[in-house]
Amino acid sequence: MMRCSFGMWIVAAVLLISGTANAQIQMGPAWNPYKPEGGRFTVDMPGIPKVEMIPVPTGPGATVPMVEATAVAGRVAYIVSYVDYPISVTKGAAADVILTQVRNGSAGANTVRDEKKLQMGRAEGREYAVVQPNGNIAVTRIYWSRGRLFQLVVDGRAGTEKQPETRKFLESFALVQ
Repeated sequence: MMRCSFGMWIVAAVLLISGTANAQIQMGPAWNPYKPEGGRFTVDMPGIPKVEMIPVPTGPGATVPMVEATAVAGRVAYIVSYVDYPISVTKGAAADVILTQVRNGSAGANTVRDEKKLQMGRAEGREYAVVQPNGNIAVTRIYWSRGRLFQLVVDGRAGTEKQPETRKFLESFALVQ
């Protein structure tokens, strides 16, 4: 009788421990919608992002502010940013040309792969992966809409581009008024 009872306790403990472990693995960080005031977009992010303003050079001695929000989950960074470029910088440039320049600038000397063109309503976009020297992959989506550049980046180890969380982040992005 004691042996059977002890065995039942072992089974119950194993089920409880494995159930708790599985729940922790499956839950991960909570994903929340992020919709900054005046951002004209919404996106789901793991946790509450850290937001900062970064000056982006637009010419000799001139900059414009870029708003960048970053959330880190495990060893993966989820980044969304936007910047409004003055008409003097983009006047007459087609969206495709602007997106090519942004891609080239973000990739630098690194390898770009898996590039594809995107369309979201009237906004033109691109998705591509940048292979970094340390082996990390930065999966990037960029959109150009009404003088504003939107960028989404998922930066992590090789294989990050195939993770469901990467797709969840990128595909949750939507332009709003």
